[in-house]
Amino acid sequence: MNELLLLLGATASLLGAIFFLAGAVGLLRFPDFYTRIHAPTKAATLGLMFMALGSSLVHFAFGQSAWLEDLLLIVVVFLTIPVASQMLIRSAAARRVPQDARTQGEPPGEPAPADPAAPARDRTARGDVP
Repeated sequence: MNELLLLLGATASLLGAIFFLAGAVGLLRFPDFYTRIHAPTKAATLGLMFMALGSSLVHFAFGQSAWLEDLLLIVVVFLTIPVASQMLIRSAAARRVPQDARTQGEPPGEPAPADPAAPARDRTARGDVP
């Protein structure tokens, strides 16, 4: 049983490393900021999940209690990486970072104001936009 868990742990870790490699290649090959942030975000989330899962399986095979820390790492990563990438994309869109012509779609605009009757704020008057 331990050999099976060790094999599954090594396989999951290798799969995580492959995701990290794919994210690095995507970071280098994609043309603009918006697509470049997509590749490492997805790859890091899945890659770290598989590596932590592999580590958990190895710890569990040896009867160590460190596998709980690995599961906590998976939860924290699933909650933080997508939020951080969304914040980066929104700040780039607010600064009007240009998009490559080959990129489809539009970057996200500003979020809607809390009060529908409230006027939209002018960012140029505050000096937020160069």
